[in-house]
Amino acid sequence: GGRRERASASADMHGKPLRRIGEDCPDGATSKSVRQDICILLDRIHGFYESALDRLPAERIPSLTTRLLKAGVCFGFLDPVSNIIANTIFYTPSAEDEIEEEEEIIISKVRTNTKDERIFDIPLYPETVDSMTVARRSLEGLVTFLCFQYRYLEKTEALRYLRLAGCDLLGAVGFVEQDRKRSPGEPVFNIMSPTTRIALECAALSARHPKPAELMGVSLSLMSRTVKVSKILGAHCCLPSAAVKRLAKLLRASIDLGAGRKKKRKRGELTPSNTESAEWRPGMHGTFRHTQTLKLLLLGKIHGFYLEALALLPRDGLRKLHHCSLIKGGYCYGPLDPVSNIILNTIWYGTAFPMHQDFEFDFQVDMICTRTLMRIECCSLYGIVAFLRARFSSLSEHDALWHLLLANVDLRLAIEMVEQSGFLIGGTDLDAYKKAAVDSWHSDPDALVKFTTLSLDIEPTKLSHMLAHALDDCTVEHLTMLVSKSSPTKSKKRARLLNKVSSCSEILNKNQKMLIPAIRKKFKDQEFYVRKVNDALKKKSQQTGVGTFASFTYSLI
Repeated sequence: GGRRERASASADMHGKPLRRIGEDCPDGATSKSVRQDICILLDRIHGFYESALDRLPAERIPSLTTRLLKAGVCFGFLDPVSNIIANTIFYTPSAEDEIEEEEEIIISKVRTNTKDERIFDIPLYPETVDSMTVARRSLEGLVTFLCFQYRYLEKTEALRYLRLAGCDLLGAVGFVEQDRKRSPGEPVFNIMSPTTRIALECAALSARHPKPAELMGVSLSLMSRTVKVSKILGAHCCLPSAAVKRLAKLLRASIDLGAGRKKKRKRGELTPSNTESAEWRPGMHGTFRHTQTLKLLLLGKIHGFYLEALALLPRDGLRKLHHCSLIKGGYCYGPLDPVSNIILNTIWYGTAFPMHQDFEFDFQVDMICTRTLMRIECCSLYGIVAFLRARFSSLSEHDALWHLLLANVDLRLAIEMVEQSGFLIGGTDLDAYKKAAVDSWHSDPDALVKFTTLSLDIEPTKLSHMLAHALDDCTVEHLTMLVSKSSPTKSKKRARLLNKVSSCSEILNKNQKMLIPAIRKKFKDQEFYVRKVNDALKKKSQQTGVGTFASFTYSLI
């Protein structure tokens, strides 16, 4: 199994980027093919902007130039050209930002220089986004929307769906829905769902839209007034000034009406404007106070990281030893990226807390139940949220979840984003790691804090490169030696616990003694399920003619 794309925080401990998109792509895409996709998509987007500029009366309304370059992104729930026009018209720039230039100069500012290597990073690094053209930022928003709407969609796959749909967002959504739905009874894409709203604002933020909340409001209001908007946009080849004013008035009236209804419906209730003033930040408006949805999105991303880690660990070692360490202490938080943290924490936990001989299996494990994997995923989420809230005392749970979503669950990048949002540091890393270890139910929080703050005898860049590829037994053995020096010594308390475990026969009652062998026998019968999975894969391979599927000696169900 190849490794999934990492977020823009894919860097070593010193913040230096490790690799660009296309290296070790999970879907087999090469760097050359990804670059080709980006170039073709940008060329298509440039054509959208040329069409939009032909229809916008920039000569009669000079401020439209600034609006387009800053906020005229091509994503939304209309066709790309209409999205550009609507987003441009609705945005109101500040007086000092207004400029007046000829159409040729505007086009030159829209067009992206394909000789700039930075444009081929997916996602763009945070420090380079602001210097990108509106066309490149629009592509960033399109990819972000698809990857947040469909949690297991790869960046490279999102590019392919966009290319197939001609860079039309709803068209790409339609292709994903058609291609990915497991059964006809599943709910179709819903524009008003919390997941879609979150995906749209994340897209606006990644595209550096100056007012992400307003863009989301515009997109939703356009869908509620599609007929009226279509009449205005479709009546003229070049929009007259009166049509621009009429469209702006229509959009603002729709948003103001929605805001008025909310105020009337929640009259007398506490609102974000008069409560939690210490925690309220720009962009954290009422639309995104869907904490449960944020948690589900984050758990989906974390689940993907664990699948990556399982794919990178040696198969034999995973079946004999590492599976137990992973589900007990393989947390995704730490000083590296999430996948590397899972691998390191798993290897360290197996070294520091080896399984008691009374509980060792006399057979190799072929499966890990999804519910079992879900427990460590939830504990990781509890831990990483606890870390941020301990590090920044005024950070609410919702704000912590929001920043983690933007940072793709990368703790280092999340810390940077929280600092940029204006939250003050309230605790040290040691305190934060201790709180994270406790909240994630680690068996020895002090030992985990010692390990996460330990400086291993290896360069961070070399360590990150080592963990970015499938590991062999020699590499795992080398990592085991590196982390072994942080293994805790057996305290008197732990020695007493081990003695209790060894004498478990005196603690368990008769029914418990009968239950454990039955569970072990049932667990050992997993070979039956593995055989069924392999038979199903083989049958599917014969039906589709795609090729022979590899035998799944290690399966996740």
